[in-house]
Amino acid sequence: MDQLADQEHIKAKCPTQSSFFKSIILSQKPNSSVDIYSTYLKEFSNSNLSEYDAFFWTGGLGNIYEKNEFNSSQLKLAENLLNLNKPIWGSCWGLQVLVTVFGGKIIKSNKPEFGFSSNIKILNKHYIFENKLDCFTAPGHHYDVIEKMPIGFNVLAENNFSIQAISSIDSNIVCTQYHPELPYDFIGKLMFYWKNNYLNLMTKKKFDNLIKQLNDLENKDTFLRKLELINWINSL
Repeated sequence: MDQLADQEHIKAKCPTQSSFFKSIILSQKPNSSVDIYSTYLKEFSNSNLSEYDAFFWTGGLGNIYEKNEFNSSQLKLAENLLNLNKPIWGSCWGLQVLVTVFGGKIIKSNKPEFGFSSNIKILNKHYIFENKLDCFTAPGHHYDVIEKMPIGFNVLAENNFSIQAISSIDSNIVCTQYHPELPYDFIGKLMFYWKNNYLNLMTKKKFDNLIKQLNDLENKDTFLRKLELINWINSL
């Protein structure tokens, strides 16, 4: 994640997104060693990346099509990771970075998704969707979408808003626009922290109903929220 995202999570008294990845990894592979890198920190170095078996790229607050130093560093890091030929999972921001590096294009969405992505339809059978419903809802919160698919990737799932999942044809790279790693109510807590921003886009009643929906979705977990990520981790 970028520095602003980490700072905002702290202010909202929410865990960072990377902590949810770590928890899921350790739940499936308890003997694993999991390191979290904040790539904006000066002490971050990619010199030892080859020591890792796989990489997970979190969500964030940026827009990859903007020209700035942070985005340039993210794209460079992605290039370095790809040279290692290791498995990579990317969620939301991770998807946007990897799509761009592979020659695809991310643009601003005409209609963003807030809180969750509904009616996601599986288009291509893939092992990450084993035991998953063919049409499902998932945590999702994004303002950007794939306009041009990256070279060498297949679309795995989509809904009426955007392409929601892609995978590399030749390597073990899977990316989702949605967030199987994030609890719905965690997104709801962040939205409540930024409540005034959303009240410029929707009525208070609609906002309150959305927060309630997110809590209900997490409590019921009808769509087995973490399943794709668990299937991927267990394939490593």
